[in-house]
Amino acid sequence: HLLESGKVSVSDAKEAVQATAAVKNQSAQRQQQPKKVKDTGSADQPIEKHRTRHIALQFSYDGTDYSGFAQNVGKECDNSVERELFAALEKTRLLVSPEEHGMLTESEVEEAENGQMPKRTASKYSRCGRTDKGVHANGQVVALYLKSAFPMLARNAGSDNDEPGDVLGEESLPKNSLDCLECFVQPRNNNNKKGKAAASTTYQRKTMNEYDYCKTLNNVLPPSIRILGWCPVSSEFSARFSCSRRTYRYFFPRRNLNLARMAEGLEYMMGRNDFRNLCKMNCEQVSNFERVLVEGKVVSPQRVYSVSSTPKSREEKDAESNRRYLEDVHGIGASIYPPSARDMCHIEIVGQAFLWHQIRCIMSILFHIGRGQEKSDVVKELLDVKTNPAKPSYDLASEAALVLQDCTFGQLQLGRTVRNLWDVQKTLEQRWEKHAIASERAKNALDSMKDETEVRWADVVDFVEQIDKERRRKIQKRSKHLVHDDGEVKRVLAANCTQTSTLTWGAAVEIIQNVLGVFPYPPNGSSESQQKGLTESSVHVPLMDRAKGTTYEEKVQSILESSIDKSSKRKMRYEENIVKKRKTAEEDKAFYDHKLQQGGSSV
Repeated sequence: HLLESGKVSVSDAKEAVQATAAVKNQSAQRQQQPKKVKDTGSADQPIEKHRTRHIALQFSYDGTDYSGFAQNVGKECDNSVERELFAALEKTRLLVSPEEHGMLTESEVEEAENGQMPKRTASKYSRCGRTDKGVHANGQVVALYLKSAFPMLARNAGSDNDEPGDVLGEESLPKNSLDCLECFVQPRNNNNKKGKAAASTTYQRKTMNEYDYCKTLNNVLPPSIRILGWCPVSSEFSARFSCSRRTYRYFFPRRNLNLARMAEGLEYMMGRNDFRNLCKMNCEQVSNFERVLVEGKVVSPQRVYSVSSTPKSREEKDAESNRRYLEDVHGIGASIYPPSARDMCHIEIVGQAFLWHQIRCIMSILFHIGRGQEKSDVVKELLDVKTNPAKPSYDLASEAALVLQDCTFGQLQLGRTVRNLWDVQKTLEQRWEKHAIASERAKNALDSMKDETEVRWADVVDFVEQIDKERRRKIQKRSKHLVHDDGEVKRVLAANCTQTSTLTWGAAVEIIQNVLGVFPYPPNGSSESQQKGLTESSVHVPLMDRAKGTTYEEKVQSILESSIDKSSKRKMRYEENIVKKRKTAEEDKAFYDHKLQQGGSSV
């Protein structure tokens, strides 16, 4: 239209079209050119090496919400304590990559350069105890290489001159986060945003402290996991093999348990025994089921029953129990008070090492003894694997009450700080208060129901007679013999008959307990799933009369005869863990003697 009206000439229109095309071409060329990448110098500059230190960490955790302590590496659904620990180490950058690890051997460096070594492997991680799902710990210990606050090229600071000395060795570094060290370090390059040391030989004098590993990790770990202390350890220290003793505690209410009989059963387990009938046999990993229990205790607010592998006279045992008894009671300014069904008690077991589920199996048997369902010498039968090579069927005690109390090392002295322990105690006090209030609320509800609620006497009689009838039916079915009603239950009920048609719930419960010997609470150590199958009319089957599982020899034979299918993996694991790693007794002794000498100190 502009050309037709004569407002623009043909030559001007051609020039405008050519100029627009030129601008479009320039824009297209700029888009096709590769974007400039900021030069970080990574191609020419080598990866910085960090000084790392082999340290032991002690920590506690509440295992209620975790799938166990050990991590299932590679599984996204894993919810372990170790996963949280390694996530915290990654977040705080205390765990370095193999390429940054300054303390690897030549062969390990070559493996790392080939991309075949994960960070966890490079850290040479070891754990002391492997607790199951829901199990807790107060004294768990792990060891691994973590980044140090001191650079690789940090040098000694001589007292006589301002010249840097030799490169700092491990023996010169602080053994805790409180002590400071004066040394020479290379200054940081202000132009280097990553904070790497300047590529020069100049040094500056600086006073430094080692990282406060406990505080750093506790700042990012969930409140259910708390680091307690740390110290440097020797290069060959192993949290697993350098541990000389492990201590477990299992907590439970007294209820109707006979603690003295439980102590008798525990005493039979002291010393070296074959515990294949008191554990879960993992034949692909373990071939020797002998373990040594050093000592044990059955502890109540009124008395401590102490047993050990060292023979003691009865007078010595009584003296020890009475001494602790007086300390426990009079130490809090209280007079001697009678035992209560709600007394909180615990059993403590100390041993060199334990098998899979060993403590929970032991507690299950001791609870049977404490309830009077088994004699204490049933333990001797279970430990006699020649006569009883197969494990009878019985449930595990619940994991919720089990605690790894302590891991003892002969050559380890961990360091702790007041600031960290103060913060940890505040966290634990908050946890205790929450559960104590919940416990007191439940106790208040129980006491209110006991004193303020009434039931009919006729209803009590009907309840007792129904349970007695059902119990006799079950006994008759098992024994294949007719069980007659001898009228004993009715006679006892008549003797306890009240003058009124109603009675308090507390009085009704006491009568039912006296007549039937049953109690309105689940058996000690039973889990929620186990409680579903238990009723007031349940009949106990003696342990040694129960169905037996397969023996160790039968399990191994089944593994070795496995065909080429899924079960062949079991055979491969058996050969890898048992056959190839089998050592003589002398080799085993030399290995453990060497490991037990490894350790470290925070002093």
